[in-house]
Amino acid sequence: MQAVVKTGSGPGAAWAAVDEPSPGPGEALLQVVATGICGTDLHILEWNPWAAARVHPPRVLGHEMAGRVLELGEGVEGLREGDLVGVESHLVDLSCPQCRRGDYHSCENTRILGVDTDGVFAQLAVVPARNCRVAPEGLDPAVVAFQEPMGNAVHAAAQGRLRDQVVVVTGCGPIGLAAVGIARAEGASRVVAVDRVPQRLALALRMGADAVLDSTAGADLGEELRRACRGEADAVLEMSGHPQAIQAALRSLRPGGWISLLGIGDGEISLDLASTVVMRGITIYGVTGRRQFETWDQTSAYLSSGRVDVSPILTHRFALSDFEQAARLAGSGEVGKVVLYPPEGGTHD
Repeated sequence: MQAVVKTGSGPGAAWAAVDEPSPGPGEALLQVVATGICGTDLHILEWNPWAAARVHPPRVLGHEMAGRVLELGEGVEGLREGDLVGVESHLVDLSCPQCRRGDYHSCENTRILGVDTDGVFAQLAVVPARNCRVAPEGLDPAVVAFQEPMGNAVHAAAQGRLRDQVVVVTGCGPIGLAAVGIARAEGASRVVAVDRVPQRLALALRMGADAVLDSTAGADLGEELRRACRGEADAVLEMSGHPQAIQAALRSLRPGGWISLLGIGDGEISLDLASTVVMRGITIYGVTGRRQFETWDQTSAYLSSGRVDVSPILTHRFALSDFEQAARLAGSGEVGKVVLYPPEGGTHD
């Protein structure tokens, strides 16, 4: 079969032939129907320091997918051949203290598809059957694949009350844009979105933001946020990882407000915890991944009910073999989610 393969150290990847996988006990063989480019994939293609330390080529890339079940390994229950599924990309050990408590999203031995094990930028993929979630009837496969990153937004947004609250979303990549839609669906009284890219701010308005702010406009961002909020914010969903955005968002929060931190920056962030957080009673949530599988159920409910329409976020679609062009576009930051479609099949019977 054909796949996008990181063949060695250094920038880039290859569209190459690899052996078809086959499912073992507890696994499912999937025909990949649609898959999405994530920032993690771009880091691996660029071969930044994180990727160089974490990824061991050769490696099939990719972790966001919708797939059709072709074959099931021994002992699999709850799936049938022909099911269209979304896939949780975090592979957990099921035995560490976090997993034994049911906190699978914070498993201390998590492996990630397309990073630590072969991924889904391919015609076929094998994944643990427990990681497959049957898609709601009638969803576009591109939307099914988007459940994986959207789940991060759902998890971040679930940390506190949104109804009748003034909500700030910092960082309007695909996950931040989904967070805007979730805040609107949950009945936020006002949603303010922050980014530096005009195209993404325009998408935020389409997803339901009441106001948008360009973080590069040169003004005091904290003051501009308070003005856009018409006062102080009640909650912040932080998706950028950018120090300026985080500091400004914290300054815009009312005493007793809360912030979910999902975005990951490139370095340390300096905060005056005493005056900014402690003395103002701010609650900070560090958010990683998705709760398995509570978050998936919440995400599916948003999508299948129509409460959140993510179609504006899915801005570009390419053949998987055109991954280099697609990655350049995704890396520009001037788009929403870039969806890739593999050629059908492989030679599996």
